[in-house]
Amino acid sequence: MENLFTKEELTIIENEAESNWEYYYDATVINGNATQISIKTISKNNKLIFVEGNLDTGFKHLNERHSFLSFKNYWIPNEIENLKLDNPSKFNPRMMPIIDYVKIADTIFCEENKNITKNNKPDVFDKYTGYYNYNQSEKYHLITYKNTKIVHTLFPDKKLHNSKRKCKFGKGISKISTKLPEGYNDLFVPYENNKGKTAYSILFRKYYLEKVERIFIQKHDNNENPIEQYLLAYRNFENYKKFEREDMNFMQIGDLTDFEKIINEIDENSKK
Repeated sequence: MENLFTKEELTIIENEAESNWEYYYDATVINGNATQISIKTISKNNKLIFVEGNLDTGFKHLNERHSFLSFKNYWIPNEIENLKLDNPSKFNPRMMPIIDYVKIADTIFCEENKNITKNNKPDVFDKYTGYYNYNQSEKYHLITYKNTKIVHTLFPDKKLHNSKRKCKFGKGISKISTKLPEGYNDLFVPYENNKGKTAYSILFRKYYLEKVERIFIQKHDNNENPIEQYLLAYRNFENYKKFEREDMNFMQIGDLTDFEKIINEIDENSKK
């Protein structure tokens, strides 16, 4: 069940915004003791109220779900598989969240952009649909709590900035590690199931004693331990070069669809 703001919380937020308007207006408030109803900013033109929120509503929700640099996996009901991996639209990776998101919302919040026909919860929210130009014009949806200026969420209409993917498991956070005295350097890309546990992974491993780099797909058990390895390729290397942050970043946001297709095939075959 969604953890939305209650009527009492909405009243508290509105009263705080009205009482201390100058403190929040066109500013970014950083508060180490913030709660989910703490105000982050009030927009310059339309005085929209952005609140800290939680995973279901407010700034935390929209940023974790739609930021290009958020790698949280979301799952939605599916008749066949019970749950399937969702693919929410992402903002332009060059955007600065608390700055550019606020500008987008401020631009499209107007009566002529009110979207009555495609509002799934008209008793709870008001929806606005409009365009904002950031290098190119894009369509966005702003959802506010009904009859207020408190922002529930904001997101792009199209998935123009989403990374390519083919896997039915969600990509987790890539990481680099070195193990001694065994003498190898790993670049590890986990793929998680709907319980947030690593079910498969892509492993790039540099064996320094052999000066060979091998690439594996790994299958993991319920405790996230690898139980099967599938060698895909290997290559020789010189010196003792390690995987760098750039390698990890590429694996996080790059196109790994060829690997992901193999993961899907392995998973399907394991069910036969």
